[in-house]
Amino acid sequence: MKLTKRNVMKNVSLAVAAICAVQFAVTGIASAQVPTAQAASSYVAKAASSGLEAPSYHVEVTIGEPLTLQVTYNGRPLDPSLVSWTPVNSSIATIRNGVITGHKKGMYVINGKYNGDSIRIRVSVIEEPKLEASSTSVSIKKGDTKTITLKYGNKTLSSLDASWKSSNESVATVKRGEITAKASGTAVITAEYKGKSVKINVDVVDSQSGKLQASDSKISLKKGEKKTIKLTYDKSTLAGSKATWKTSKSSVATVSDGVITAKGKGKATITATYKGYKAEIEVTVDNGSAALLEASDTKLKLKKGQEETITLRYDGGKLKGSKAEWKTSKSSVATVDDDGVVKAKKKGTATITATYKGEKVEIEVTVDDKGSKLLEADDTSLSLKKGESETITLTYDGKTLSGSKASWSTSKSSVATVSTSGKVKAKAKGTATITAKYKGEEVKIKVTVK
Repeated sequence: MKLTKRNVMKNVSLAVAAICAVQFAVTGIASAQVPTAQAASSYVAKAASSGLEAPSYHVEVTIGEPLTLQVTYNGRPLDPSLVSWTPVNSSIATIRNGVITGHKKGMYVINGKYNGDSIRIRVSVIEEPKLEASSTSVSIKKGDTKTITLKYGNKTLSSLDASWKSSNESVATVKRGEITAKASGTAVITAEYKGKSVKINVDVVDSQSGKLQASDSKISLKKGEKKTIKLTYDKSTLAGSKATWKTSKSSVATVSDGVITAKGKGKATITATYKGYKAEIEVTVDNGSAALLEASDTKLKLKKGQEETITLRYDGGKLKGSKAEWKTSKSSVATVDDDGVVKAKKKGTATITATYKGEKVEIEVTVDDKGSKLLEADDTSLSLKKGESETITLTYDGKTLSGSKASWSTSKSSVATVSTSGKVKAKAKGTATITAKYKGEEVKIKVTVK
């Protein structure tokens, strides 16, 4: 029994020594440390990982708000100060111990190296966001309320994010962005967030709430016809979207933001409500049809070479494009075939007209001369050394596209591989083509490995 135990201990010692030897060979550690079982399993995990990486290869830094880069090595968090970053200084930003400080708006590209592995990160330096309020001047009546929303840069803030105060609480109070008018007079509401502030001037008038009125109280329509009702509140124009609308009979007439659509013969009452006040419109729909011809789009924006099919509806039903007559006001800008397929030819504006049974509908077409290539890569040719990696940044229709949304492939995995997020890694000397595809578009990147 003792002999067996001794042999087991001997085998364990040899296994530990073997692990240490492998660890020294890989990492170049000069002094020996006996790894624990956890350390040994960690080593195995590291050996199967892909070296130096970053969660994102395009980061944003706000001027005045330093950002600490996040990196991993062999799948584990790595202190960014251990990475060698270049260039250290630029007029746009500087990096010290893995912390980037922005100086002026622009793009800054940095390279990081650690233990023979390298990464490249693009840094966009943006200006310090401004604090803005949905309204900076408010006129309300005694007893009324008004809610102010805030934006900090592109971020819409919660009312709890900011601090609020009133210069005259006897006139107007504020709580979580909601202003309450108390008495006639003026007050200034101040909102503060991250050291920034914005002021809202409040004018409280000591009168009762006004009356809601509609431009029409009775209207007659034919099936398919539409009518827009305009509202006034206290003699001021009120946007239809601010009121609440409803119909007494949707089979006769429907309403959306004040636009009434006749659906079938009969009578219906449309009601608009705002601040407790109501306005009613009596709608009578005739059984005859307005025979309205409608198009799926009345405005199109296309790039040179792109095509778009216009679909038509007549008297509420779908109409085959080939049954209508089509024409263009400017064939040099956009053409249209007998089925309603519009093709962009060159930069400019043209009007496409569809005609059916005496009814017409027009579609305004604007063509951009930049070409139909929507998918683009920041690099179409890469030169890398064996072991180096580079992440391709994509844009689609002028906007940054997450690499993971595209599908990636390589023509020669023995020369260069590409991950699902667009990270290219050089494997051996030669040339390969990396292809990214998204929504039917594709872009190719030539990779040369030295």
